[in-house]
This record gives sequence, structure tokens and C-alpha cells, in this order.
Amino acid sequence: MNDQKQRIQWQPIVELIVVLMTILGSTIPLYIHTDNKLAEAISKSDSKLETCMAKIDMTLQGIREDMRDFHGRLCAIEERNKK
Repeated sequence: MNDQKQRIQWQPIVELIVVLMTILGSTIPLYIHTDNKLAEAISKSDSKLETCMAKIDMTLQGIREDMRDFHGRLCAIEERNKK
């Protein structure tokens, strides 16, 4: 009777291992494939982002120059009005 209690049932263990290997065997390649596509998309978006940032920087430089010019003209008008 002790022999029956101590026997290991190998079939469920082997079935579990087969199921886990099947799940991992299908999930890992899909993850790697998705990761590669994501990396490509990120590199493309990085270049687009850099282009947009350059355009925004140029726009900000233009705004700063206009503000300096306007401030200079405003100061000149105030000086003229003081006299």
C-alpha cells in the first residue's frame, strides 16, 4: 500500500511540460518579432521627432527675434514720448 502512495505519476508532469513548451515556443518568437518591429518604428519616429524639434526651434528663434525687435521699437517710442 505504501508503494501506491509514493509512486510518481509521470504522465501529467510530461503533459504539463509539453504544454508549457508549446506556449513558450509560440509566444517568444512572436514577442521577438513584435520587438523588432517596435524598434524600427521607434527609430523612424525618432528621426521624425528630431525634424519636428528642429522646426520648432527655428520657430522659437524667430519669435525671440521678433520680441527683441518689438521691445527695441517700444523703448524707442517711450523715449520719444518722454521728450
